[in-house]
Amino acid sequence: MSENPELESLIRSSFTVKDSFMRDDGSTEYSVIYDGGSRAAFKALHLKLRPMGYTPRLSGTPEDATLLVTKDVEPSKTTARTPVFLVLLSAVAILATGWGVGLIYAQAVGASVLLTGASFVLGVTGVLIARDLAQRFVARRRGKAATLQYYLPNIPLFVPLPVLYFLPTFGSITFLRAPMVDRDSLFDFYFFGAAAGILVALAVALIGAPGAIVLAPAQAGAVSSNQSVLQTLALDLLGNASTVVPKGDMAVLSPVEIAAWIGFIISFFSLVPAALLDGGRLSTLVLGERGSRITTMVTAFLLVIVDVPNYWVLFLLIFLLAAVQPSNETLDSVTAISRSRKFLFVVAMLLVLLCIPIPQSILTFPV
Repeated sequence: MSENPELESLIRSSFTVKDSFMRDDGSTEYSVIYDGGSRAAFKALHLKLRPMGYTPRLSGTPEDATLLVTKDVEPSKTTARTPVFLVLLSAVAILATGWGVGLIYAQAVGASVLLTGASFVLGVTGVLIARDLAQRFVARRRGKAATLQYYLPNIPLFVPLPVLYFLPTFGSITFLRAPMVDRDSLFDFYFFGAAAGILVALAVALIGAPGAIVLAPAQAGAVSSNQSVLQTLALDLLGNASTVVPKGDMAVLSPVEIAAWIGFIISFFSLVPAALLDGGRLSTLVLGERGSRITTMVTAFLLVIVDVPNYWVLFLLIFLLAAVQPSNETLDSVTAISRSRKFLFVVAMLLVLLCIPIPQSILTFPV
């Protein structure tokens, strides 16, 4: 039994306790009855114990559940250098890509290098920030868990492949410094971060849709690529249908629209059900570790089969990340993921299909 009467009262009012004892480390272990109300009871208990400096953990099985309550330890305040270094590399890549886009459009139509590049940089950065802020919001609302972002920079403007040429970063891999409350909360963390990035990418696409620019084929070749279904819909909705394209020339996307195109690609990478990517974490939560390994291998091979030249880098990246098993630790490891989150997983996979650039092997769109 706990030496803290208030703590003891909270626990026994939340769960039916069969037995309890104090551990040598000062934590208290309770054998409790798990029933239909235990999911909500644990979340409520966690919210009550957090201000008191205690953390509950529910483990075992529904037939033999154990509640462990431990005193919080002051977390280490050391700052990891690798994430900071990767952020700086990604920022340099984004700025360099913006400058390259600005130069291309300045030479083609006399646009301002600075303004053109800045519009591109703001669009791409908005997608990344939206995802990060959404994840931080969910993490704080569901347990005040701190996040650690590892951005994956690319070397843009050197690889002559449509999907990689203007791509400054593959997005980021997010780690939690402390476990979320339950599987539903962890699912929300990854899903709503990716969804926020898609929404901002769609907003950027709608803003840039009316700004089509007419270029000669030689100039248009530098900024040509494939669009996703979502971006095509944005262009159909707000694109400037009155743009006159002289014979032999091509109408290409504005720099803002290219930023949206990058945003959709980053969102696609984020939700792909593979390895340490957000989609891979979602598949682990819904399908289990074995199911996640299968989706990782299937996804990698499908990308290569559908469009070899564009996705060989992502293919290699998936296999490198697959060597690291993601940790989906939660404070409540007994409660299964809810049916509503399984439905959202299907939504996430549909978003993957809507965000992926239409493969070269199927159809090529001028950007």
